[in-house]
Amino acid sequence: MNIRKLLATATKSVELMYDREATVKRYEEYEKPNSSTGQKWITKHANVPCRLSTVGMQTLNNTVEGEANQILYDAKLFLSSTVEILAGDEITVQLFEDGELIMTDEFTSAKESFLYVTHQEVLLKKKVYA
Repeated sequence: MNIRKLLATATKSVELMYDREATVKRYEEYEKPNSSTGQKWITKHANVPCRLSTVGMQTLNNTVEGEANQILYDAKLFLSSTVEILAGDEITVQLFEDGELIMTDEFTSAKESFLYVTHQEVLLKKKVYA
């Protein structure tokens, strides 16, 4: 058995750690009823099981911008390697507990994802104001 086949058997075990759901949106061109084209956010994937992690405290960057304290930080999303994520995609990650929505976070995909046999890792950027 080669290493890729061996790792593929671990996919189900990795997916057991997914405790959230993601929705992936992409800014794409579409045709309007008058035959002109425009661009809008289109949902590409919904209810995708995933796991969210911070990249590390060294990526936390607080700055003061006008009256607001802007907080920028990086996160990493783990999900199935079968889901296509492109740089610039908007990703909403939700946490549910007993079927009830507990938390929603919105991110932008910072780069192309890192694909592995068992999963993929996507670096995300989040910008919030304190």
